[in-house]
Amino acid sequence: MPNAADEFQLTNSNSNPKPVIVANGTIGAKANHHHHPQHAHVIMTPTLSAPQPLATNGIDIAASSVSMKSASQQQQIDLRLHFSNINYVHKQCKSLTTQILNDACGEFKSGRLTAILGPSGAGKTSLLNALSGFKASGVTGNIEINGKPRNIVEFRKMSSYIPQNFAMLDLLTVQETLRVSTDLKLPAETTVKEKETIINNILEMLNLSHSRHTLVQNLSGGEYKRLSIGVEMVTNPPIMFFDEPTSGLDSVASYQIISYLRKLARDGRVIACVVHQPSSRLMQLFDDILVVSNGCILYSGPQELMLEQLRKSGFECPQYYNPADYVLEVSSDVTNPLLSKLIHENRMKHNCSSKVANNNGTVETAGLLGNSNSNLKTLHTTVDMISTLSLETEGIRPKERVSVWRQFMVLLKRSSTSTYRNMLSVRLRIIMHIAVAILLGIVFWQIGNDGAKTLTNASCIFFVVMFVFFGNAMPSIFLCPQECAVFIREYLNGWYSIKSYYMSKIISDLPLQFVCPTLLTCIAYYMTGQPLELGRALMFWGICLLTSMIGHFMGLVCGSMFQMQMGVFLVPCLTIPLLIFSGFFIRIFEVASYLKILCDISFFRYTIEGLLRSLYAYDRPEMECSIEFCYYRHPKKFLKDFGMFGDLYGQDVMALCIWILGLMILFLFSLWLRIKKAL
Repeated sequence: MPNAADEFQLTNSNSNPKPVIVANGTIGAKANHHHHPQHAHVIMTPTLSAPQPLATNGIDIAASSVSMKSASQQQQIDLRLHFSNINYVHKQCKSLTTQILNDACGEFKSGRLTAILGPSGAGKTSLLNALSGFKASGVTGNIEINGKPRNIVEFRKMSSYIPQNFAMLDLLTVQETLRVSTDLKLPAETTVKEKETIINNILEMLNLSHSRHTLVQNLSGGEYKRLSIGVEMVTNPPIMFFDEPTSGLDSVASYQIISYLRKLARDGRVIACVVHQPSSRLMQLFDDILVVSNGCILYSGPQELMLEQLRKSGFECPQYYNPADYVLEVSSDVTNPLLSKLIHENRMKHNCSSKVANNNGTVETAGLLGNSNSNLKTLHTTVDMISTLSLETEGIRPKERVSVWRQFMVLLKRSSTSTYRNMLSVRLRIIMHIAVAILLGIVFWQIGNDGAKTLTNASCIFFVVMFVFFGNAMPSIFLCPQECAVFIREYLNGWYSIKSYYMSKIISDLPLQFVCPTLLTCIAYYMTGQPLELGRALMFWGICLLTSMIGHFMGLVCGSMFQMQMGVFLVPCLTIPLLIFSGFFIRIFEVASYLKILCDISFFRYTIEGLLRSLYAYDRPEMECSIEFCYYRHPKKFLKDFGMFGDLYGQDVMALCIWILGLMILFLFSLWLRIKKAL
């Protein structure tokens, strides 16, 4: 048994006000009043009247769009999530599909903690994805809230799904992570003081106050799991799904997490979680059990009736045997003909219960069933689940709570903070640019104005192009996977729009794209002896800057559109062939006519042409000659031999800008594609 200090201290006292769902659906603090039940969260049924403030521990928190009736006038409401005939077909390719869920039936009830059990590959996670609305493609079936069809958008507003691998940015602190959640998930009129109160209450409830300023990457496994719960608890949702919240934790940390989920359920929430082979001690914490086997539901109901139901179907659990272990053994034997009896009885039970609920639904108000038990002490929260979809909330994604400008500012601050704390992204990249610039200066010392070394100087320019491009493309690929996972989760939860994330990501990266090529240009340009003219130096710097941006966006596109391994493979595979048509290895006029189109689309061509023109075009005078005869003493002769005619620096800049614009559009498309794949 763990010590009391190891458990979550969630029992409220007079000195520690109890968290409560306030008018905007967030966590506030509630003083103890004699006319409220001691253990319950007081939840108000929303009405469409004018917003009214609600006093919360000395802080008035105004409702975002609905007001609350007084507690004495509220109808006591019990939530019941019922699902039947849920099928999910996973489409692997155009001709190959896999049936994951097969007529799954069951229900979850508020105030009760439900465990979803089953062997690996049985469809537990797929069931949660379908019920939570995170998986829409290929899912069919009936999902009802208190006997009424579920409105997917409104359901997503009042529910949360914490997957097994809950992605968070590693380089933010615990407090910063929660602050971003409050800034984006709470209504715009919520004040800073109110948000701080909510954050402090969550940290206290989750026993994370001591880790307030700890980076996410430095949290223990249990602290990371609790923080993932805290991120979703900002709006205090009445329905919560958890996918293996105890995975990777020891027995004590697992017991703490499930104990906390049990307390959340006792406060009137619907809590369902997938648990992989729980111990007998953990099993005692669950009220209801749902057993999944090969995409079918064997049992869904109270835990105390589970073994009796199995016994009636011919499965006798040995004495002193962990029921969870026995259920896993039963559900793993998919060839056992007795399983079909369990599946049939469960389907009959929940299909019938669905019909009863629908018959009773004629007396509902606000799309919810009234609880007929007059002695029920706990009030539960919900929202209207059958409201009509508006044009702003089409699809399965809830609408953002704050303005686009506010989304942009919050994301810009978060992205900048995370980026500049990253050793690979900032410090090592800057150090690398400085070190390579010094190395270039040493190797190619003062060759820029020597006519005898013009070809060597061209080789130096070629190396600059390669380093600037790949030095910015590869780090961008490595940083994409985690950010994309966070983006998908937050976007599907309606935290912000794609355009807000897109613009914040581009702008937050601009300072680094400016600093790195600037450092390289300033050091290498002077040490290699290039012409000390401000105009030429600025032209040289401008091409390096544009090449850096092309590399950065190329890395973002490949990193966000594909897995990291594929992105690392694709960037050189797509770009190195373009080097052949850059005009450096073979002059443009020597390329076969049917291949010249590749020269026209190669950005390396315009990069090398732009750099060489910045150094040798625009009437540069004759260069010095360190030997008796210098063939390329006249800069125009060198450009002519390379096939570069005319002072067309502006044309090169425009071609590179078109490449940047095209890659920016591809980056936006890649974000949309990742969202589509996630659904």
